[in-house]
This record gives sequence, structure tokens and C-alpha cells, in this order.
Amino acid sequence: MEKSVLRLLLAFLVAVIFVLPSNAQDRQITGKVIDENRAGLPGANVLVKGTTRGTTTDADGSFTISVPPTETFLTVSSVGYTPKEVSVTASMTTVEVSLDPDVRNLGEVVVTALGIERSAKSLTYATQKIDGKQLTDVRDANFVNTLSGKVAGLVVTQGASGPGSATRVVLRGNRSISGSNNALFVVDGVPIDNTVQGQVGSDFGGTNGSDGAANINPDDIESMNVLKGAAASALYGSRAANGVIMITTKRGSAGRVTANINSGVVIETPFVLPKFQNTYGQGNGGTASATASGSWGGVATAYPDNVKDFFRNALSTNNSFGVSAGTDKVTTYASYAYNNNQGIIPNNDLSRHTLNLRIGTQLSKRFSTDAKITYTNQVINNKPRSGEESAIIMNLYKVPRNVDLNTYKNYEDANGEPTYWTTSSIYMNPYWTLNKTRDSEKRNRTIVLGSAKYNLTDWLNVQGRISFDRYDDRVTRSWANRTLLFAGPGGSYQDYSVAIVERNMDVIVSGNNNVGSNFALTYNFGAGQTYKRYSQVGANANGLLVPNKFDLSFATALTQIAGFSEKELHYVFGTASFSYKDFFTVDAAARNDWSSTLPKPYSYFYPSFGANIVLSDAFQLPAVISFAKLRGSWAQVGNDTDPYQLSQTYSFTQGGTGGFIYRDPTQPATNLKPEISSSTEFGLDLRLFNGRFGVDVTYYNSNTVNQLLRLSLAPASGFSDQFINAGKINNKGVELSLTAKPLKSDNFNWDMTLNFARNKNTVVKLDPNIKISPLSGGFGRTATPVVSEGGSYGDLYAQRWAVDEQGRYIVTAPDAEGKNGGKPVATTDNQYIGNFNPKFTAGFNNSFKYKRFVGSFLIDGRFGGVMTSGTQANLASDGTGDFTTEHREGGWILPGVTSTGEANNTPINAETFWTTVSGGRYSWGEFFTYSTTNVRLREISLGYEIPTGDKFFIKDARLSLIARNLFFFYRGYATMDIPGIAKRQLPFDPDVNLGSSNFQGVEYGNLPSTRTIGLNLKLGF
Repeated sequence: MEKSVLRLLLAFLVAVIFVLPSNAQDRQITGKVIDENRAGLPGANVLVKGTTRGTTTDADGSFTISVPPTETFLTVSSVGYTPKEVSVTASMTTVEVSLDPDVRNLGEVVVTALGIERSAKSLTYATQKIDGKQLTDVRDANFVNTLSGKVAGLVVTQGASGPGSATRVVLRGNRSISGSNNALFVVDGVPIDNTVQGQVGSDFGGTNGSDGAANINPDDIESMNVLKGAAASALYGSRAANGVIMITTKRGSAGRVTANINSGVVIETPFVLPKFQNTYGQGNGGTASATASGSWGGVATAYPDNVKDFFRNALSTNNSFGVSAGTDKVTTYASYAYNNNQGIIPNNDLSRHTLNLRIGTQLSKRFSTDAKITYTNQVINNKPRSGEESAIIMNLYKVPRNVDLNTYKNYEDANGEPTYWTTSSIYMNPYWTLNKTRDSEKRNRTIVLGSAKYNLTDWLNVQGRISFDRYDDRVTRSWANRTLLFAGPGGSYQDYSVAIVERNMDVIVSGNNNVGSNFALTYNFGAGQTYKRYSQVGANANGLLVPNKFDLSFATALTQIAGFSEKELHYVFGTASFSYKDFFTVDAAARNDWSSTLPKPYSYFYPSFGANIVLSDAFQLPAVISFAKLRGSWAQVGNDTDPYQLSQTYSFTQGGTGGFIYRDPTQPATNLKPEISSSTEFGLDLRLFNGRFGVDVTYYNSNTVNQLLRLSLAPASGFSDQFINAGKINNKGVELSLTAKPLKSDNFNWDMTLNFARNKNTVVKLDPNIKISPLSGGFGRTATPVVSEGGSYGDLYAQRWAVDEQGRYIVTAPDAEGKNGGKPVATTDNQYIGNFNPKFTAGFNNSFKYKRFVGSFLIDGRFGGVMTSGTQANLASDGTGDFTTEHREGGWILPGVTSTGEANNTPINAETFWTTVSGGRYSWGEFFTYSTTNVRLREISLGYEIPTGDKFFIKDARLSLIARNLFFFYRGYATMDIPGIAKRQLPFDPDVNLGSSNFQGVEYGNLPSTRTIGLNLKLGF
């Protein structure tokens, strides 16, 4: 039914496009745009001056456009080329336009905060632009994952719940302890809701919700501009404290109908799997036992492909169709995209339909409008859980090495009891988990945007915008009867809906004036409002009257699931840019917010300032320097908090005769202040050798104060904790982007970009009563990410191998019977073992074209940082990891001393050692911590442009072989060299974390990342 409705909607949109009226008085002009080598320039913009009527050139640089019958002018532009204005007389029917390279590559117009367009040359802060084409060759179910390595200073982390998992996007380091560190996504000048629901916040685990940014169709993206620092993003206020990813989507063009198809199919397989031993079987103490949970038995026949064969070769398809048409009065762009992505876990898949319609009008010379509606329907089936609990990955990895998993595909016996190879109160047959538990999410999302612009004069205009973003998620979870940990008698069932509504409105007045012949002034001022409402309703049935009848009507015990919040923000802003002779620019901006989540007077103010000087225009520089610019800025960004932190809240629970109302244990915050981030940055842009080589380097230093921290309270207070303002976090770093054109000829072109970023984070202070605080949940089972005064955001704390004052390892002394000696001794408290953030990141992008062959590849690396693996701790405890084969027969004397300082001479075996330090489900984290340094071939594409001929209805076609995560060039090792054990290489992909919340740096039952190989076809009509 849903597919039929979507097909009808698509047919209607296409029909609308084709019946758009044309102006009979206009005439058609055909032309071609060529570059300095007289080669056709595809994708160039052609605009009738003084109107919004325009088009883009096709694959060979040709275009057709409607122009008035009298003489007119065309403005022609393309990224990397100097724009040109050409005259078209009344008698002309064809025109050829030659564009010259812009050696500075900064003459283009870029979209900045609030959708304001500015010349890149005039910017006083760092931004980085990505063309939409870089996101549509090698694709992912969440396009945000494809940003890795393409932007200096941007770190992308994927969730561990398969297709549709939320992605964490951090620019210039983490700065908020209790709030989000994700960058803000803005589409066509208006923020979209990117709330990440239900993220795993501890290594106990759970299921991750999806994010909002993943709903953006990458084939609709024209360009993306990343605003990194506070000066660039301050006009967006509270939500932009972590930077902004500005997305500009495609519009319709006048003159002719064009259409594009982008279709791809890929196979996904696990990228990195743990290494298992295949020598020893089920048992303990070297003796076989059919009831043992581990593989500490004797030599046995192993099943080495148990784990690998459980995963499937996942087939994923991505298909997108877009059509553009219009006249001088109305332009239209419509698109439809369908994504069908299988997960590597059987029964796990994502299906997404996206419909988009955008209509622009030029109703008069002064008045124009723009309207867009996007509808997304997304279904995710059978999301895998992650973490220490009985999730599918941990159930799979717990299988003893001599157990043939194929014999357990029949996961229940004749009585409906789960089949298993031993007894357990936690773990189960993974095929039971696969077939008898469900976790699904259905989303319907509608985003509506409308804007109107009126040119009051040639130098002053006013624009009003309103956007409406609503999505409804329906989440259902079921656990069949007899599912350990989760199922009540007869099974358990959870069903709830979440509705999130966001409305944005603003009015912007923009002007520009020349003051004499040397000075120019550009300014914007306006006001706006943001309103957001969250509501959740549903129930949890912890037990079913009819076994496995997953319906809330059959609940034996029903618990309500409910939540509601509202938040409103009002703001005013102003910005001015003053330039002298187009080579010296001074910027100033200010914004004041009034947030409903803060105490009276609800207000906070933050300004920004910046300046730049184009040295190559101001001074006579050596000929080798084509362009040089210095820039600097200082800015503040405010940030409010979640609703209802100021008032005492109460909850209702069922029971008794009329239920119970109880006071929530968190004491209301008093005198709550907005979180403030202050940032200073300086930068240098250079273009050398006539634009063949470029350098863009930025240094930044930011401080974030008034962090929201949770302070524990004494029981006598009547509360368990309280939120307070405290803390100061500093981030400083360097970003470098190098561009080069090593080869450029008629037949061969090669472009490369190297992005490099270094961030250093310091927790300057917390609070006199708080010196260390865990991020997200409490202290975990393996390691815990924390903020500690004097440390860095994301320091990991865990138990370590205790050492004496001389740094010697401490081991146990033999007891009175001469037993239990020679074993490691743990520290009595959790200690620092590393930090989960990389010290620096790098991405090396390359694109080339040889005649009709086109290709690209991206090498991506992160250097420094650690993660602790609960999975490896379990493999150690069970004796299934490959590293557990050494010293099975004993004779292993650890170099160390007893607590009294006597040298150790008691031998132990591998089983004693690994079961001691792994602790089963609760491990000593130091032993299972790995350096996450890695360098990989992130993306590769090799395509061929198929000749189509001038008269063929297909104007251009490209078939490409594509791949993601093809292989590692290098990956790190365990941070601890255990005496007598070979080095252990990083056994998982550090790009994947338990979730996208602030709880990072711990791997525990994570779904493996995937290697993707496939084909992609692009057609233009």
C-alpha cells in the first residue's frame, strides 16, 4: 500500500513539472561553456541577469535557456573559475562562453550562517566546502558516515546497531559534559532536528535510536559548507556551539527539462572480526567438558568458520531520480530516492523512501519565493543490541570453539525451550536471539520550508522564512517467552510512539552600500523564534497472558511509557561587514537569545568580531604567490539547557487504589547560567604557482564555561543529586588543508587534497566538590570515560595491574597450601589508561580523469587515542581468543614481586592468568585496551563515461566500480605488552562505538563495521 501511494505521489510531481507554463514571448538560446583548454565545462551555472531564471551545463558544457526577446545579459559561473557576464543581442541564437580559472579559488559565493551568501574571499573565519558530487559516488545508509577524512577537524563515529544507527559528528573537539557535542545540521538556511534518541550510555548495552541527519538524501545536495568555529556559526546561537554543517540543496532551472538517475548496488561483509583460536575445545583445566561455558579443555576439532558464517553477505541498493524544469517565472526540482540496505545480521534491514519537491518563483522583478517539502518514510527491522548484556554479538562470540553452530540453527526443542550447549542465566543461542527477539522502528518525517524575499531597493531587501519539521517514530520491541534477562512469563512486549515537532521562523533585512569608490558596507539584521515539542506515549508489557502474543492487550503487568517537554527560544541578531578596496574586511556580529529553559530574565548575549586582509591585493608579492590572505576572529556562542531543570518535577506510577505520585530525586537547579563558549582563531590562505598549489591553515583556541554537572547530595537533603553550573574546558588546535593539481593536460587531470587536524583538550577545572565525573552512565564493567580536573575530556579509567613503588608488577604470594600464587593483583581503584580521542586526524583525497576514465580514492587516518574492549575480555575469559593459546600447559612465571617485595617464582598457566584479569563480565580494563591508530583505504571509485552521442536521449552516462573500507594500511596494538605474550593487534574497527552519546571509547559486543564493494550507474537526460 505504501509503495503504491509513493508511486502515485511521484507521478503527480513529475506531471506538475512537465505542465509548467512557458512564456511564449521568450526565445531559446543555446550555448556552450568552455574552460581555458576549450574543453566543455559541465555543471556551470548560467543565469539571466536580474532574474532567478537559470540553468546548468550538461556533461559537455552545453546549455539551453529562455531569454527575453530584447538584448539581455547572462552571468556564467563555475566553482574554481572567475564568473563572466556576456551580452546576448536580439539577433543571437547561440553563444560560447570561455571561463578563466580563478587562481585564488576564492571568488565563489559560499553560504554562511542563516543562509546568508558571501564571497569566500571576504570571510574572516575558517570554512570548508564539499561539492555534492563527493557524496553520491560511494554511498552509505547514513550519508554522514561518508564525511570521514573530507573535512579537516571533523571526527565521525558510527553507532553499533547496523543500518540506521546514529552517527556522532564532532568539530574541533568535545566541549560539553552533559549536553550534545554533535555539530548542527542546517538545510537551506534553516536548522533541522538531529536529535539522537535512546543512545547506549554504558557498556551494559542496549539499542541505539536513529538520528535526523541520516534522512537527508545526498543526491539532493548541491553543496555543503562546514562552519567550524564560533565566529562562523554564532548567528545560529545555542545549537551551533559545536559548529554547523550547512547544506544547500538543488533547485530547478529554467529553459529545459533535465533529469538524473543515480543507481547503485553493493555487497557488504564484515570488515574486521576478532581472531579466534582453533586448537582447544570446550572444558576447564585442560579437560573436556560438555557443560563448560569456555574453551579451556583439551585439543579438539574446532569449527573455525562459526562466527564468519553467521554473518551474511548483505545486499544494499540505492536508487535516486531527480528532475528539474522551469520558466522565467517558476522553477521546479523534484526527486525520489529509495534505499534498501541489508545488515550483515540476518533479518536486519533498512528501507527508506524520500520524496522532495522544491518550487521557486520570480513573481516580479522585486518579489520571489521559495518553497520546499520533503517526506521520508523509513523502516528499520530487527536492530541488533550491543553491549555486555545478552545481545546477539556476545551470544555469538560465546560459542565454544568445538561446537558446530550449524547444529543449533534449530534454536528450540519440541517444548519450545531454547537449545544451548550449556547452562547460563545470561547468554543464549544466537539463533534464538535472531529469530525470537525483535526491535523495529518506523519513521514518518515531513519537513516544510517556505520563504519570501522582496527587494525594497537595488541595495536593500527583506526576507521572511518559516520551517516546520515533524517526525513520528513508532518503536516496537518483543522478547519471546523464555528469553533470558528480558522476557517476563509468556514473553515481553514494548510499544511506544515518539513525536517531535520543531518550528523555526525568522525575518532578515539585508543590505549593501558603497561608500565612495573605496568602501563597501554589507549588513544583516533580524529576529526569529524556535519552538520544539517532544512527546512520547506507549507501554511496556512485562509478561503476556497468551505466550508470545505480542499485543499490549494481553499484558499481565502493564507499565506506562510517557514523556513530554516544550521549549521556546526567541532571538535578535545583527551583522555588519565593512571592506576597503575589496582587500581589507572587518566583521562584527551580535545575537541575544531568550530561552524558556533559563531563569528570568531568560536572556544571554554573545558577540563576535573578525578581520582579514588579502595580502596579494594589498601588496606586490612574488609572482609565485597567486593569492594570500590573513584572517582572525574572536567570538562567543551561548548554549541553554534541557527543559524543566528549574522546577521540581513529579512522576506518577500505578499501584494501590489510585496510583502513587512521587517527587523526582534530582533537586531543581538554582541560578542556572547559559553555557558559554569563547573562541579565537587565526588563519592563512595561500595559492601558489598560478593556483596549482594551495595552503589553508588555521589555529584556534576555545574555552567553554558554565558546564552543567550533576552533583551528588547527602541523603538527608531529600535528594540524590542536583545540577549545577561549573567547569571550564579548553580546546586548542591546528587545521591544515593542502590542495594541489599535480598533473593537468588535455587528456589527464589529477587533483588532490590533504586534510590534517590536531586538537588538544584540557579540563581546566570542574568544581570544588567535583574533581572527576563520568560521562553519560556511571562507572562501567571495563573502562569508563570521564572528565577529571587537570585531565582531558574522554580520559578512560579502569582497573590496572598493581605495581609497587619501584614500578614492578605485583603478583599473589602462594597460600599456606602453596596454591594461588603468581597471579596478577589488581589496583584497588580505577586509574587512567588513556583517552578515546585521536591526537590528530588526516584524510588524503584524490580525484583524476584520463580521457573517459574517472576515478577517486580517499586514504583516511586517525592517530593516537585508545579504546577498551569488553569483547576481548570475554574471549580471554572463555579461552576462545587466539592470544589464549600460549602457556596452556603452564610454566608461565610472570616477572613481578609479591606485596612484600619477594621475586615471583610461581608458575601459572594461561587459563589462570586470563580468567583472573578478565574477571568474566567485569574486566581489568588495562589488559584489553588498544591503540586506535589506524590508516585505511576509506573509499575508492573507478568509472567510465559511456559515449552516448548528441542525438541520443541519454546525454551522459557513467558506470563505476566502488568500494568502502577496503583494507587497513596500518592498525594499532594493545597498549600493554604482557610479558610472555605476542603483541595483540587492534581486533575491531574504532570507527564504531557503542552509541553516539558522550559515552565513547568502549567496545563491547559491537556489531562489526562493513566492507562495501559494488557498482554505481549515473545517467543524465
